Amino acid sequence: MCGIAGLIDFGNNWEVDDNILRQMAQALQFRGPDQEGYCFQNNTNFTFGLAHKRLSILDLTEAGRQPMWSTEKSSVITFNGEIYNFPALKIRLEKEGAIFKTSSDTEVILVAYEFWGIEKLLNELEGMFAFTLVDIEKRTVFIARDRFGEKPLYYHEKNKFFAFSSDIRSFHSLGISKEIDLHALGYFFSEMSTPIDSSIYSEIKKIPPASYIQLTAKGSELKEYWRLNYKAKTTLSLQETIAHTEELLEKAVQKTLISDVPVGCFLSGGLDSSLVSLYAAKNYSTQLKTFSVGFEYESFNELPYGRAISKQIGSEHNEIILNPSDLSIVDDLLKEYGEPFADSSAIPTYYVSKFAGNSVKVALGGDGGDEVFAGYRTYNQGLRMQQWYNKRYLNLPLTVLKKLTRSEKVTYLAGVMKKDPAILASALYRNMGFAPVELKELLNDKLFFEAPKREHEQAVLKALGDTHDVFDVLLHASIKTRLVNDYLVKTDRASMFNSLELRTPFLDKDLIEFSSSLPYDFIMHGGENKYITKKMAEKHFSKELVYREKQGFGIPIGQWMRNVWKNQFEEVVFEKQDIVPLNYTYIEKIWREHLSNHKDHSHRLWIIYVFHSWIKNQYLAQ
Repeated sequence: MCGIAGLIDFGNNWEVDDNILRQMAQALQFRGPDQEGYCFQNNTNFTFGLAHKRLSILDLTEAGRQPMWSTEKSSVITFNGEIYNFPALKIRLEKEGAIFKTSSDTEVILVAYEFWGIEKLLNELEGMFAFTLVDIEKRTVFIARDRFGEKPLYYHEKNKFFAFSSDIRSFHSLGISKEIDLHALGYFFSEMSTPIDSSIYSEIKKIPPASYIQLTAKGSELKEYWRLNYKAKTTLSLQETIAHTEELLEKAVQKTLISDVPVGCFLSGGLDSSLVSLYAAKNYSTQLKTFSVGFEYESFNELPYGRAISKQIGSEHNEIILNPSDLSIVDDLLKEYGEPFADSSAIPTYYVSKFAGNSVKVALGGDGGDEVFAGYRTYNQGLRMQQWYNKRYLNLPLTVLKKLTRSEKVTYLAGVMKKDPAILASALYRNMGFAPVELKELLNDKLFFEAPKREHEQAVLKALGDTHDVFDVLLHASIKTRLVNDYLVKTDRASMFNSLELRTPFLDKDLIEFSSSLPYDFIMHGGENKYITKKMAEKHFSKELVYREKQGFGIPIGQWMRNVWKNQFEEVVFEKQDIVPLNYTYIEKIWREHLSNHKDHSHRLWIIYVFHSWIKNQYLAQ
């Protein structure tokens, strides 16, 4: 696990030198504290420089250093991530005549590209990754990202000049415009993060998951190399499905245990982390270490459940308890995200990563389980939509009724019948940030207040091409929104700030491709969220642990704002700023409502605080 950055120029617009690359790489110090490397090449109308900061996980020798050149010096790569199936790929390539000099997964990518080409290479890789591979002979550059965007990859492109990095802060040394993207900002105020392919800056983008950019002297082309297909459904029975899912999840955990350094597990006591820890303890060569974080507030504290699971699986369990004084890290943590990010569970994620990082360099987590097996209320709404969609024989009378009435309910039901993207997208709102009408109160700019609506509808439109059922549309779209934009960003930055590699077995390619073949009435059998994983867990844990009410990985930020964090909030927010003309009368109104306990605006106020902290400590500090 590492950090990468670089510059590619097909137009003689930029002088690539050691100093520029080193400035870009400074932002990657926590991602790669063990080693650093650089390479340069200046050719006529083709200049490039690659930077690499290394966190050593596999092949700890000097042979694993990057950027890494192919044997014939015909290509070079800078790579961030882990390829879980690289031993199997290596065996296949050796049978085809390949010769390897290292035991690293990086060399397997280089050799596989030379034998198979970029498309086959990307389809064969299993793991999390972002890399740039330069083919010297073909004067072609490939910049690729993994299937779910577990590893970040930002880029800037202008006049055949291309810059990329794992960290958005790398671009500050390039003199790029700091114009704020109001679409990305509006999405942030609603969803606590920036969108799938946009950043807070208009001139810096993200390479979408499961995609790569191909650069040549003719220009750039963005290509998608993989997508989920929900149309073909399994012929297995429900009981066979449960058994096969368990087999696939255990194999996924086995894959993610591969490492030349110690591995542990995050164990909240929730269903997903408990299953991952169970299979890890079963398949790890020594006693597994598990790590939990809790709070003094009982409603936010899951430590007793983590302890109970640990006792059953026989792990060496470790706990920390957070209190208001732990917010002292907040501004430093927010800086590490590079752009505004307001999921407050980043704070406990940071602390449990720091805690675990003292004992292990790799940890497994349960992220993705809720999106794959329907753990949120969004999917209950999706199930109701699906059940209504099944009554399409009512479509004609409903259409007539819609013409006779202005009833919102009739409009809604008619929209579900027709798979109206706007109606289906309404289920994706998490009701944590600002709703569209509230966004308009904050800033009356259409780019700003319509941003979440546009993003959610776009996610639905893309999903409609790969699905038949309404329920599957929401499964697909939630992966492309909250999982990619929020949860995976949260865990990546919080863990890498502590130079800890966090892996996600639930996003295993085989497991998630199988899950997409499951009928909706398997995934939510009898209306039960996560029915399949609950049935798997019943074999190993008590029903009290399996069927307890879902408890998010939250933090009592609302209570802290009313007391120990009150002055800090007011100092940062009510200094105000003129970069974006927010409505401070409205902000003061919801702040007073929160302080008086009249309404709980915890998430909205945290979004406001994070934005102002970002403006003060990053935007204005550049």
